[in-house]
Amino acid sequence: MEALREKRLQQMKQMAKKRRHWISLGHGDYSEIPVEKDFFSVVKASDRVVCHFYRDNWPCKVMDKHLSILAKQHIETRFVKIHAEKSPF
Repeated sequence: MEALREKRLQQMKQMAKKRRHWISLGHGDYSEIPVEKDFFSVVKASDRVVCHFYRDNWPCKVMDKHLSILAKQHIETRFVKIHAEKSPF
């Protein structure tokens, strides 16, 4: 029983370390990439990324609302958005 407890304690410490690392990378927040040049550096820094290529219209604003909720629920994934019309690449 003590071995199981120790194993679980190690797993919890490892998960806490991952959470701190993810938060330091910007996970848990829905942020905008202001310049197209920053896109690849942001995406390469994380294993899981959801990127919303948005325009200034109503459906994209609804999607922003839902993605901001999901970003808080899924710390393991980085949620970002970039303006599609200002980023031709």
